[in-house]
Parts: sequence; structure tokens; C-alpha cells
Amino acid sequence: MHVVLVEAWNRDCITKPVGFGRSTTGGAGGRTVTPKSLSELKTYLNSNEALIIDLTTTFDYTNAEGFKTATGCVYNNCGSGSQNALALFGACNGKGRKPVTYSVAGSRTLELFVSSRKTVMSSNGKGVIKGKGLRINDATNVIIRDITISDINPSVIWAGDAIVLSKVTNVWIHKCTIRNVGRQHLVTYVQQNRGVTVSSCLFDGNTKYSVYCDGAHYWLWLFWGTRDEITLINNRVVNVDGRVPHAGGQSSSYRNLIHMVGNELDTNTRQGIQSDAGGYVLSEGNKWINYKQPVDPKSTGGFVALINTAAQAASCSSFLGQRCTANVYQNTNAPTRLDMAVLDQFSKLDRTAISEARAAACEL
Repeated sequence: MHVVLVEAWNRDCITKPVGFGRSTTGGAGGRTVTPKSLSELKTYLNSNEALIIDLTTTFDYTNAEGFKTATGCVYNNCGSGSQNALALFGACNGKGRKPVTYSVAGSRTLELFVSSRKTVMSSNGKGVIKGKGLRINDATNVIIRDITISDINPSVIWAGDAIVLSKVTNVWIHKCTIRNVGRQHLVTYVQQNRGVTVSSCLFDGNTKYSVYCDGAHYWLWLFWGTRDEITLINNRVVNVDGRVPHAGGQSSSYRNLIHMVGNELDTNTRQGIQSDAGGYVLSEGNKWINYKQPVDPKSTGGFVALINTAAQAASCSSFLGQRCTANVYQNTNAPTRLDMAVLDQFSKLDRTAISEARAAACEL
């Protein structure tokens, strides 16, 4: 085991988009608006004009659209604190059925739609969207920053995600906090999602409801686009059980290209990276703290490159024109996994985006 004591997370060191989302401008040039109601926020987010949308308070959608009871199940009958699931996409196959009640506002496909040329931010740090997620769909140039998204049916799987990306280009998600969500904190669906950077966000997995009844959230990051090019940099992930990230699995012809650099990944008693068919994950300069398995050994068909040694860091030069940076591990066994197919795929991407992200990583 390679043990290195790591510095405290610095959330403020990145001040502009870097990585694959480096060209994102959001609502620059548009007017600044301050929504006062749930309906006004919904209208601004999906309007046709460039806007800077300043959230200065909590927008709580939990009770806004009523509640619904549908057929579901206990997802994993592990005891107190387990999650329920709606009977969708095979989640309840082979399980006893039961009625499951959830807030309609949080439902998948009923997220707040965010259209092109938008910056969603909070000038006073009090901007919260509660009980409903965001869906950036068929859009370009979107910035989501300095807000909290929380409490989206946390006890129910398939009753809502925090941020959904589908057919996007140039998206920057920065300094957001996400917690208490029943399913994914961040998910891409079956379209191209290119030019995406997620930086300096807190993904808080502490929860009362979990897959394994252990108070740790399982459904973190799921990347299922036809072609995803995503930079994950300087994020802090706390107390999760899986999908750090889950990349691929839809089709071997898809390409889910994920650059993880300079993230602080703290506490996981199950598994981290899950790379399936089409998944290519490059992990460098990340801090793995109290992880049982940084890579899920059961994931098959995908590719992972963990840069753990000086020699491995040097091997990046012939593919990327620059050395990579080694991961560090604290109370974690460093797995050996260097699939050269990852470096080969990344050699065909925007090298400037890759090198700029590496240079911007805060504690490397």
C-alpha cells in the first residue's frame, strides 16, 4: 500500500473553466435576472435568451406538484435505512412488490430544463434548488455554479436525478453541492455530451437511505452518452459506495471518455471506478482516501488507466505529449490497472484541454 497524507481540499483554486469544458461561456452578454418564484425560475431556465440567473434563496419544489404512489419494491432488503425503488427498468425483478410514494416534482423527465446560453449561479451563496433536478438537454454553453441541489426523493431509486446531461456541448458545473438524491448525482444519457467540465463540486454521499443500509450513497456518476468527453477536476466526493464513475455499458461502439484529475475521493467501503463496454477512464493526480477498491474488479469490457508510478506517468508522454501525474493513496491499496487503450483514445482528443486541466489541478 502506498500511503501519502493529503492536504485539505481547496475549493477556490479554480476560477475559470478548464479541461474539455474550457470554451464554455454560459449566459455571458445576457441580462441578469433574479427569480422570485418556482414558476419564474422554470421560465428563465428554459427561455430562448442568454441569461445570468442569480439564485438568492431556496426554491423548494418538494410539495409543488403533489405526490404519487406507484408499484415498487425494497431494492435491497438489507435492513433499516434501505432504499425503495420504482418498478422501472428491471429494478424490482425478482423482488416482492409494494406501494412506493414519492414527490412528483423530483421525477425523472420532470426536471427543470436548462436551455442554451445560461449561467445559473448564486451571488450570495444561498441559492438552493430542493426537490427537483436540472436537465440540460440539446443545449450549448451552460454554466451551473455556486448552488446546492438537494433532497430529490432520497429514499426512492428511479424518482429523480440531480443533474442530467443529454446532447450537450460546452457545459461547466462548478462549486456546486449535491446531496440527498434518490438516484444519480450526475448522469449523461444516450446522446453526445462533449466539452463538459465538472470542477470543485462537493458530492456528499451521507444519507439516511442507501442500497446497502450503510448510510453511503451508491448512485454517484453515470456516463452513458454515445460520446462523452468529460473532465472531472478538483471535486470532493464523500462517503459513497460506487460509480466513481460508472462509464460505459450501453454499447461497445459508444465512447465514454472521462478524465479524472486532482479529485479528492474520501471513504468508500465498496468500489470506485466501474468501466464497462465503451468506457475509458483516465485517473491521474487523484487522492483516494479510505477506499476498499478504487476499481470495481467485476466491471468488464471497459478500460481504466490508473497512473500510480513515475514510470506510468512518463508513459503518457508518447500519447499526450506530456507526463501524467501520479495518484496518491491514503489507507487504500493501490490497484495495478493501466490499460493502454485509454491513453490511445485520449491521444485523439483535445490535448490542450487535457494538459490545461492537469496544470490547473490544485494540489498536484
